[in-house]
Amino acid sequence: MKKTFLTLFLMTTMFGAAYADGREKPTSVDKLPQAAQEFLSAHFKDLTVAYAVEEQKYTGKEYEVVYTDRTEVEFRSDGQWESVGRKYSPVPASIVPQPIQTFVSGSNYPGQFIRQIDRNAYTWEVELSNGLEIKFDNQFNVIDIDD
Repeated sequence: MKKTFLTLFLMTTMFGAAYADGREKPTSVDKLPQAAQEFLSAHFKDLTVAYAVEEQKYTGKEYEVVYTDRTEVEFRSDGQWESVGRKYSPVPASIVPQPIQTFVSGSNYPGQFIRQIDRNAYTWEVELSNGLEIKFDNQFNVIDIDD
């Protein structure tokens, strides 16, 4: 009986937490934070928006914008970009820090381009067109390479 009660309690708790963290609702680009709108107009003005989503998290809202060419951009609640991914094209060079560009475009990975870039408070991570993932610390030192 105790096992059954504990199992039900844990399942209810997990489902409640999953529901509270991750409620998505459609939105439009003009309802995104100003910083996000400026970022999109500066780097993706020629693309067509497929949809935009606002997701309520415990820490605030997060946003995702998806374009018809399968470009995806994620933003934090303050409108700063967190992730940019493109399916068939390189991410805009203007958002890639110079040390990362130099490392990738030098003799290390000729012919490859960055198709995904993620950043957080501690690291930067890029995925190249060949699927290789490279993680950098905040000083842009390579800390991991994963194929």
